Amino acid sequence: MAVAEHETMAADRFLTWIEAQEERYELADGVVVRMMAGAKESHNVVTTNIVVSLAPQAKRSGCRTTSSDTAVRTGPRGIRFPDVVVDCGPPDANAKEASRPTIVVEVSSPGTLTTDLADKLEEYRGRKDIRVIVLVEPDGVSVRVYRRDQDGVWFIEKYDDLADTMRE
Repeated sequence: MAVAEHETMAADRFLTWIEAQEERYELADGVVVRMMAGAKESHNVVTTNIVVSLAPQAKRSGCRTTSSDTAVRTGPRGIRFPDVVVDCGPPDANAKEASRPTIVVEVSSPGTLTTDLADKLEEYRGRKDIRVIVLVEPDGVSVRVYRRDQDGVWFIEKYDDLADTMRE
């Protein structure tokens, strides 16, 4: 099924459509957006380190840590593919979408930083089950952690030194 330029679609249709695509795409407000192909080694190393760090704690909590091929629905017309997702929903080996994402991580590339800091951050904050959003810039030392407290209020932590340690 081809998508006409400027045609919009719902998230469910997008998830079906994307199965037949060779390139990577996201759905932003109903509009299909092609994602960057291939990442630099620094991006991949950071992503792997985050998965390795989060996986043991996630597993102890009955959750799973996945990487960039797990979809996160950000609304009826939004699907994103964060670099790392902690999904605490029921396990489903055939799932293409996180059923209850609690942590999402975006590792920025030079061409994605603006989108990550604006659009994606806003979309992720709109999901009630997402408790932590991490934005990482791998080519400099910059990590922003957004945490939602019990009252639904978001707080930001900034880390800009390699000696810094994030709290759980």
